[in-house]
Amino acid sequence: MFKCIKFPIGVFCFLFLLSCSQTNTKPLLIAFSSDSSQIVIKDINEAGLFQLKTNINKDSSYQNLVTVLQTPNDDDSISMEIEWQGKLSLKSNELLFTPNQSFVKGKTYLVETIINSQFASGKDIIKGKVGTQIKPQQQILKR
Repeated sequence: MFKCIKFPIGVFCFLFLLSCSQTNTKPLLIAFSSDSSQIVIKDINEAGLFQLKTNINKDSSYQNLVTVLQTPNDDDSISMEIEWQGKLSLKSNELLFTPNQSFVKGKTYLVETIINSQFASGKDIIKGKVGTQIKPQQQILKR
């Protein structure tokens, strides 16, 4: 009798874990535009894209979803990171960061965002490694 019950429960657990791991965990694609005048963020999940389309022009806090920092060169021990101010806009399914000042050629920029971020993956939840803070996604870009 237990063999008849064990098998369906085992299949259910396997399918549940499989479905948890098949969620959209595709990382964001963060890159410069073709002319390097903007930063383009692609592969935003559907829920995040809906929220952006609905609120980016209504709620000013959405302008803080992306942070861009100009980082010092490796041989420069005196300079500090400088936050690069700009405006976010949505074009089709891409989020565009347009800086107030042009990006400087030869400089490196750290782009950090919480778009598509999560507290923990399905694997982390099962292992009991659920965090209390969202893990931002970061990308280093060189102009």
